[in-house]
Amino acid sequence: MRPKEILVSRIFAEARDELGLELVTAGLNLDIAVTCPDIGRPGLLLAGFDEGFLAGRIQILGRTEVLYLSKLDDATAQRALRSLLSKAVPCLIVTQGMALPGRLAELAAQAEVPVFSTPRSSTETVQYLSSYLGSELAPEVGISGTLVDVYGVGILLRGKSGIGKSECALDLVERGHRLVADDLVRVISKPPGVLIGRSSEPLQNYVEVRGIGLVDIGSIFGIRALRRQKRIEIEANLKEWGEDGFSYDRSGLEYKQVEILGVRIPSMVVPLVAGKSVSVIIEVIALSHVLGIYGYDAADSLREKLVARLKRAGMTGFIARDIE
Repeated sequence: MRPKEILVSRIFAEARDELGLELVTAGLNLDIAVTCPDIGRPGLLLAGFDEGFLAGRIQILGRTEVLYLSKLDDATAQRALRSLLSKAVPCLIVTQGMALPGRLAELAAQAEVPVFSTPRSSTETVQYLSSYLGSELAPEVGISGTLVDVYGVGILLRGKSGIGKSECALDLVERGHRLVADDLVRVISKPPGVLIGRSSEPLQNYVEVRGIGLVDIGSIFGIRALRRQKRIEIEANLKEWGEDGFSYDRSGLEYKQVEILGVRIPSMVVPLVAGKSVSVIIEVIALSHVLGIYGYDAADSLREKLVARLKRAGMTGFIARDIE
């Protein structure tokens, strides 16, 4: 899978208001690719130790780095800054609105490295950019299916074309649940082992219902019927009864999983027959998942009861009082 990238110009446009970014080195080309979500603090490099320095990261010059450079004589400070600027740095951000150290603006312009200033603290800047870049540069794949939020559980509906995924989602929305994406789900992987699903931009808010066409969920059911994105926790495969390769678990003791972008999530088959309320089954799947989070599993509970009954096999089962 080809690594994703994002341009400094886009980062500046989208993070400008949140961080109060100002471009100090005007006139420089901002179409510089960033491929790493990690943010660097170049303190050791400025001090002369450059072993293990990872190039390609946005670098933050905070209060500590700026004060350190201000203590150096002009020649030593310039040498430290040139060393930093030579490491394929996409851009530099000076935090807390501090004055740029030494001849940073001039040297950065010569090296064609954009420099920004922000009134935010280094911690706030690193946290925001790490989260932003982590989302934008996360591994991504497009999956054919429908993603719904049912009782707070993200369920990815899968199945062959025309089997009824969109109709099931429409029924769930009518029952008070929320649509995330239909037809094509954009899935990204975020550490630690979290899958986030969202809709592709042109299809957002729409469901295609065969025989009717496109349905605008937001216009019909209101904004509460929609979500921009949702963590994917379960895959539900809709399959026709008797379909080739059809099999399903009757007890719930077999835990099947599917792997998406290296992350494994529970996967189950929902057999379809005429008259079956698939939306109710999806709701039960969601509620069972919530119970599992709290430590309860129906199959395990039944197994424990059966084991206890076998231990009481020789007993008469006499009940002293008539209790219903």
